[in-house]
Amino acid sequence: MTLHDQTGFTVNPLLFVPVANFPQVTALPERHTLPGAELLVFRFANGYGAAVTRQMSRPDDTAFEFCVLDCTLPEPQPCLTTPVAAAFRSGLSHTDAHALLMLAERLPLHERCVEANTALIEEEF
Repeated sequence: MTLHDQTGFTVNPLLFVPVANFPQVTALPERHTLPGAELLVFRFANGYGAAVTRQMSRPDDTAFEFCVLDCTLPEPQPCLTTPVAAAFRSGLSHTDAHALLMLAERLPLHERCVEANTALIEEEF
């Protein structure tokens, strides 16, 4: 069986990997393909972000893993001090992961961002 995409190219269904979409989240993720999984890294304007992994071998209702990220550092790092997720979460459904993403995107401005804004306000140009 072959499929055709919108450009008319043939797509091999064995190579096709469905991607997880989160339409109500405003940040576009960086997509990474891992063996048997898809990793989405979101960076939000509030200084936080999220890592969402979809395990292809698991049933859809438990296929997702979630972690809040501190994106104020050069490389995003897990952040386990927010009310959204104080730990790495696994066994989540798409709906659960989507809800956590929306909460992370709506966190108050990260403390480092607040400090940087304050320093800029006090700076004379």
